[in-house]
Formats: sequence, structure tokens, C-alpha cells
Amino acid sequence: MHPLLLLLVVACAALSIAGCQRGTDAAAEAALESASGQKAEEDRDGNRVRDEDEEGVRAIASGSGVLLPADFPDDLFLPTTYGVSSVMDIGGARLVNLESNGSVASMFEAARAEMERKGWSQTLSMQQADSAMLGFRRGRREATYSFTRRNGDQLMIGIQLRDNGEHP
Repeated sequence: MHPLLLLLVVACAALSIAGCQRGTDAAAEAALESASGQKAEEDRDGNRVRDEDEEGVRAIASGSGVLLPADFPDDLFLPTTYGVSSVMDIGGARLVNLESNGSVASMFEAARAEMERKGWSQTLSMQQADSAMLGFRRGRREATYSFTRRNGDQLMIGIQLRDNGEHP
């Protein structure tokens, strides 16, 4: 996995786990600064942070009441029931963190089957005791899913989507 993308996944996880606004602010600022290599200048609107530089706009939304973006592709796996804990658009990637119920293993298998049914080719598979990861490619797009158990009962699902522009 590309180092920047791994960093972004970690930043999204930090946003979803952070328990207070100051922690979320610090995680958002750190993610923006790390991705850009510059000091983040941000506009805050509740749980949404926007940062803009010469390369474009980066945005992070976290906390309760976050919605799945209206332009979220319909050919990606989503659990039957879920809540959106954070959304981040940064460096040409969209990262979405979800909270759901169920086991890591059952969600892993459901995602694998659904993504293949929707025409995605699997490129990555990793399973551990309380976590798993799947990677897929479809044309120019790549999608990575991470599944992690939090506090013994909540299932956290990270989705990273990127258009790599390398394949027609």
C-alpha cells in the first residue's frame, strides 16, 4: 500500500476514535498537514474542516450526523446497516469510516462477495484475529476496505477509494 494512503487510513481511524473535539481537531490538522507537507489553514464548520492550497481542497467531516456523500459510488459494498463516523477527501482519495454490527470475518466475506459481484477484481486480502483488509481494482479505480473490532462490540469499516488514472 502506498505510504500516503496508509497514513490517510490511520488518520481516518484517529478521527473516528477521537473522543473530544480537540482530539478531532488535532487529528484533522495533522492529517491535512501530513498530506500536504504544509501548515494547515482550515475553516471549521461544526465537525467539518476544509483546507485549500494550490493543489486544491481537502475536506474532513467527522462526528455524529455525518452523511455518506451524495456522489458516493453505488458499485461499492456497504453493510446492510451502518453509521458514518467520518468522511475525508484528500490527495485524490476519498476515505469513509463506518460503524456497523457483525463480526470481522462475516463482513470480510460479505464485502468480498459483493465487490466481485459488482465487477471488482480482488488485489489484496489480509486477515488477523480482530482485523482484516481487502483491496480491489475496477478500471482506473482502487478500493481498499479495512475491518476492525473496537471495544469488543463495534465493527469499524474503513473504505478508501482512489482513481489512479493508470488504467483505461
